[in-house]
Amino acid sequence: MSSSRSGPSDLASGTATDSTESREWAEEARAALSADPLGLKEQDVRKAQQPARAEVALEASLHQAVLRMAREDRDLPLVAGLSALAVTLARSTGRTRTVVGSAGGPGGPAVVPVVLDAPDDSSVAELLSATRASLDRSLAQHTATAEDSLSVPVVFTHETPSGSHRPATGAAVCITLQDGPDQQSAALVATAPTGRYTAPQLGRFLAGLRTVLAALLDARQAPVGALSPLDEAQTGELLALGRGPALPSHDLRPVHALVADAAAEDGEQPAVVCGEDTVTRGQLQAWSARITSRLTATGVGRGDRVGILAERSTAAVAALLGALGAGAAYVPVDPLNPDERVTAVLRDADVSAVVVTGSLGERLSGLGLPLVQADDPALRAGAGDQATTAGTEAVHPSLPGDPEDAAYLIYTSGSTGAPKGVLVEHGHLAASTLARRQVYPGRPVFLLLSPLAFDSSAAGLWGALTAGGRLVVADQNEFRAPDQVVRLVERHEVTHILCVPSFYDTVLAAAERDGLHRLRTLSTVIVAGEALPEALVHRHAAALGDTALVNEYGPTEATVWASHRRCDPSRPVDIGGPIPGARLYVLDDAGRLVPRGATGELYIGGTGVSRGYFGRAEETRRAFVHDPFADDGSRMYRTGDLVRWSEEGTVEFLGRRDNQVKIRGHRVELEAVEAALRACPGVRDAVVVPDADRSRLIGFVRAEGDLDLALTRKRVAGTLPEVAVPAQLHSVDAFPTTANGKTDRAALTEQVSAQLAEQASAQERQALEAPQADTPGADGLVHRVAAAWAEVLKVSDVPTTVNFFDLGGHSLLVIRLQTALEDHTGVRPSSLDLYRCTTVKAQAELIGAGATEPATTADSSADRAERVRKAREVRAHRARARRETL
Repeated sequence: MSSSRSGPSDLASGTATDSTESREWAEEARAALSADPLGLKEQDVRKAQQPARAEVALEASLHQAVLRMAREDRDLPLVAGLSALAVTLARSTGRTRTVVGSAGGPGGPAVVPVVLDAPDDSSVAELLSATRASLDRSLAQHTATAEDSLSVPVVFTHETPSGSHRPATGAAVCITLQDGPDQQSAALVATAPTGRYTAPQLGRFLAGLRTVLAALLDARQAPVGALSPLDEAQTGELLALGRGPALPSHDLRPVHALVADAAAEDGEQPAVVCGEDTVTRGQLQAWSARITSRLTATGVGRGDRVGILAERSTAAVAALLGALGAGAAYVPVDPLNPDERVTAVLRDADVSAVVVTGSLGERLSGLGLPLVQADDPALRAGAGDQATTAGTEAVHPSLPGDPEDAAYLIYTSGSTGAPKGVLVEHGHLAASTLARRQVYPGRPVFLLLSPLAFDSSAAGLWGALTAGGRLVVADQNEFRAPDQVVRLVERHEVTHILCVPSFYDTVLAAAERDGLHRLRTLSTVIVAGEALPEALVHRHAAALGDTALVNEYGPTEATVWASHRRCDPSRPVDIGGPIPGARLYVLDDAGRLVPRGATGELYIGGTGVSRGYFGRAEETRRAFVHDPFADDGSRMYRTGDLVRWSEEGTVEFLGRRDNQVKIRGHRVELEAVEAALRACPGVRDAVVVPDADRSRLIGFVRAEGDLDLALTRKRVAGTLPEVAVPAQLHSVDAFPTTANGKTDRAALTEQVSAQLAEQASAQERQALEAPQADTPGADGLVHRVAAAWAEVLKVSDVPTTVNFFDLGGHSLLVIRLQTALEDHTGVRPSSLDLYRCTTVKAQAELIGAGATEPATTADSSADRAERVRKAREVRAHRARARRETL
């Protein structure tokens, strides 16, 4: 360490203060400690071979400036170095207060903790003064007693040629301002323990420290917030990392115009398939034109909005094209949503008409809106068909669509419980779709699994149709059944699918059971909407090694996607780099670029940034902000997602900075669910948290007197989409709180984990005590079905007459229930049967009466009993493993 700590003033002078001040100082230092001291991703210690070291030279002029400042201020170079380090750490960690170790007094401890503050609104002069004061205080207060000792993760020292170097603790990152032997040269040197950081990481950090040191010497009165560890070259590198390839502006025609071009090119080619229904390009174009004509007759025109309430069908696709052809924006609504949600969306969107299929129009009788029946035979068949009446309108030409006209309005969860619509213009949709054709060239056969009201539907639907490909629409009975998806891929020779990772995992499981060859035509599997587990990447590679697995990322506000990554099991999972036309920025709370490897919020700029939230100017203003890195006056969208640039130059997703979560690929704002619960009679307050695997929500309520939790859940289910309805509700007297009085969501999550551990133990006992497969009578079968439910729903008590979905079940759990029932009973019912029979009693009757053969081979009852016995042992083992990991 430096021997130049002596100076015009003695840093260690003064009398010792009382023990109360010492304790307060020690508490402040401990409070400033951090588990990630440099704010950078730590390495896998198992792969590290040796400690990391980096060195960055200081220009002679910079070194002399440091020494000159120390002389003029009657201070130490150590103070300038610590001040620069405070700013560099603040930019890297996002925390303006931190603690580092530095030189102790003569004969005293080798390292003393120093609390550093670098608030943006202070000046550089104030920063230097505060650093000096903090160093003085540390030297005065620190003692070598065990109760005051503090292990700091970062140590900074100034070392002169004549100084005696005392190495810091081996657990710390050591940074040294090292003078050369001639006092004319100097360097910044950093070392890190084995497995902590890499040499390139340390090198970049030191380069940033050097840049800040130079800046604070040049501008003593400048605000600290203006200092940056990024020089011009580093800033350019970060902007280049986030800039996707440019899109040719002449190709940005509206999607419905491109679909019409494909029909004109070859109208006989199949365009859309659903079940046994196939529509050619020409038929689809004519059908949608008749819907356009009918909408125009009701008064719909350019700038209007048209609701789409349609079952999964070829007619639904024609309905979308028909709305666009009329110059309107389409507003898709999921028929699976409760009536109140459907009505709320259509009213908020102020639609001029609604296109429906089947009998769904009956749900809108109270709205008084014009309805167009998309699957009306007269609209589909045209004037040449006998079903066409004399009054059928003539085919109406489609409006071309200006790039700034709205193309669609899709609703997400709102923070107040009300639906919130994102308005996407034709230019945004055209750019997003063109980027997709560039990333996935060719004419795909795309299997559409997403509902129209889920924004990823726009990816496959318009990506396939504008490329002249074929769209295969999974119908109501197919889209959530993995075995049916496998069948569709094989039957239609599907080349591309897109779904959430959790569902793709079940599709792979079904293919592994029924034959992986059935997926041989898949060239690309796209997963999006939720975090991609590394285990699924390895599973995919082992099962379908020649099929690309692509991880896509993008919010609705950026028109479906903004980044993508082709997965490789040899590399970490992340969300990749920008798509063509997109710009990605990782910024801190002040809107500054953060150094590579540091955590910040992801902002998205470029051609896909949507218009904003429909009818919500203030929310739009907060989320869509000016892009200071673009010279065209455009905006960027602040996602609320925490990310960082990896060593490889890709984006690593780290989580949300607010209470928004992804549940089975759907974005859910916890405040919206909590608001819906608080609106229920008898509920005083509510808190909602996701379960461990983020497949469902768990709700906690404070009630006024006795509260019927089942009725409360039913009320919420009438206003929120299924994915946002808590699977379980618990009544509590009070919510746990943090030290500052806020609700401790982490404690509630731990409570959920503890309950799951207890339930796992109960499931283990239930598995061991379950009746044998050959137990006679219906009671034994009911018991085994109930045990399967308990395993899947993670509950210990299962009523036999309560609906599976009222107990917290959902579509993915139906798939798990199939396997659990096979384990417990030896029979694997179809997913369709389980949607029809939704109680324990009904499923026991189904298995006992209609599914007498085991799910795999027709063997003897003794064989079935043996298989069930083995399955019981496996379940018991799984339950023990779950309990041990919780």
